[in-house]
Amino acid sequence: MASFYEEARNFIRSMPSVEQKPDSLSAEAYFYGLRNFVHFHGQHHLDIRLSKPQQEQALQTGKAIEHQFAPQAGWVSCVLETKEQLGVVKELIKQAYDYSVTQRIAKSANKTM
Repeated sequence: MASFYEEARNFIRSMPSVEQKPDSLSAEAYFYGLRNFVHFHGQHHLDIRLSKPQQEQALQTGKAIEHQFAPQAGWVSCVLETKEQLGVVKELIKQAYDYSVTQRIAKSANKTM
């Protein structure tokens, strides 16, 4: 049986055009294009980059906790130790991925104008 960590990683890796790369924030960071949208700190802690409204919603509903260093950039932190937390983490990762895709499309559209 896969751990919650492995399930979260497999979920991220199943998304189109996602790349795992090390960066200054974590040895296990996941990118869509140049945007780091989720990274792990060990197997039970991860940071997810949301839009500001998504971030506010996640914090208000208790789905995430405030990121220690970069909340101004939309980052939230999550603990991954239970099946319930895995469901929440997947939901927030999907939001972060969709937002990353939207941001890249918007930047591409602005460049062609």
